[in-house]
Amino acid sequence: MKLNRILFLLAGFSLLFTSCGDDLADLNLDPNTSPNAPAAQVLTAGMGYYGIALEGYVNEVDAVMAQYWAGGPGVNVIDLERYAIEPGDYNTEWAYIYRQALTDLNYANRNGNTAQSIAAEILSVCIYQSLVDHYGDIPYTQALSGATEDGAVLTPAFDSAESVYADLLTRLDAVLVAIDTNDEVLGAEDIVYGGDISLWRKFANSLKLRILMRQSTVDASVAGAVSDLISENDFISSSAEMATIAFDGDAGNWNPQYARREQGIGQFYCASNSIVAFMEELADPRLSVMFDPAVNTGTIVGMIQGNVNDLVTPSKDDFSFPTAVAYGPANDVILMSHWEVSFLRAEAAARFGTSDDEKSTFDQAVGEHFAYIGAAGVSEYLTGSANYDPAASLDAKLSLIGVQKWLSMNGLQESEGWIESRRFDLPGARVFTDPGSGIFTTPTRSVLADGVFPSIRLYPQSEIDFNPNTPARSLTDKVFWDN
Repeated sequence: MKLNRILFLLAGFSLLFTSCGDDLADLNLDPNTSPNAPAAQVLTAGMGYYGIALEGYVNEVDAVMAQYWAGGPGVNVIDLERYAIEPGDYNTEWAYIYRQALTDLNYANRNGNTAQSIAAEILSVCIYQSLVDHYGDIPYTQALSGATEDGAVLTPAFDSAESVYADLLTRLDAVLVAIDTNDEVLGAEDIVYGGDISLWRKFANSLKLRILMRQSTVDASVAGAVSDLISENDFISSSAEMATIAFDGDAGNWNPQYARREQGIGQFYCASNSIVAFMEELADPRLSVMFDPAVNTGTIVGMIQGNVNDLVTPSKDDFSFPTAVAYGPANDVILMSHWEVSFLRAEAAARFGTSDDEKSTFDQAVGEHFAYIGAAGVSEYLTGSANYDPAASLDAKLSLIGVQKWLSMNGLQESEGWIESRRFDLPGARVFTDPGSGIFTTPTRSVLADGVFPSIRLYPQSEIDFNPNTPARSLTDKVFWDN
């Protein structure tokens, strides 16, 4: 399995700079997928391509959006950091996701055995949810329908984000039933769980909880479904059960984010002062686990977001950079972690009074993250600046959950960090974006107003050029669950 994955990833990275300018037919049909290709190989390819898309592109952008990282010495201030973003900036991630990952998974779903179809379906749901959370309305019902037998739809309609979410829940319910009746085998082609269908069930239930809790922000009627799901208690609950795509760090099998940087000009993203200052305020012991001390001071030093051009002869040695925990050749691509699930359960308990104890579940989430990254001092932290008070107001509890969840995604699940920083930025408690007290800093030279931050992706130029159904889009539009 390792050799196949290495060969695949080498082939995948050869496409890094060739996807811009693809015509519409190419974006709807994968010319590299033979109609007679073995479903097992195509399933592996779909999983691998999504690992490249998520870690190499989506997470890197979201590390800046979530203000974990800032552009450091060695580059001029990047347009992304000051929000001078163009639609073409998202061509590659969109192509990897639709043209490669989803197309391959759709093929495996149709042509594989039941077990392969189960894995392909669950990962497809995961991908579509991420697309909604980043883009809002997306091609969905008519997506992947470019083949003649599928209707030759080359300009797919955009489905509403709400309707996609609703259908994803229906799909998860159906695949959970399929798991119960499955007697087929999933093997080494599964580079997420190594063929363990029982872990795919846990992933499906965990995804269902993630979707329901996103909906809960604007629809309290999901309370019953959430409570029932919690009562079943069949979720990702340990590091061994995390949904990940592994990389061993050998040449040709590097983590995709690390590979993009190191095969280019190297890692130029340093610690953002936004997260450094906040963690110092909390006396958070994870700070030194996630960022190395600056060479010139021996302390953790962050860059003010977007400020690199305003410094006189800055040196990399003046700033802190991500440690190997957050940036390294052998780091897994994390699709879903056990601490994310625990944070979701803590939020569900706070909102809906589920069978979970909200404080102990919150403490468990924080503790699981401490243990995963090898940080000490969790007991003192949970009785100090991260103390959860069940008697506090709901907004106060949700703000604490949101902030701790954001901290736990740094360097590991940056995409989820940016998504949840938007969702937990509550109307009555703008813990992230309040111009006076929020964690985020308006970047120097931002093209947006003070205290205004991107809340959605622009649609890619490739989609705008070839699909007349592409909606108009502003960086400050919102996904339906956003406050």
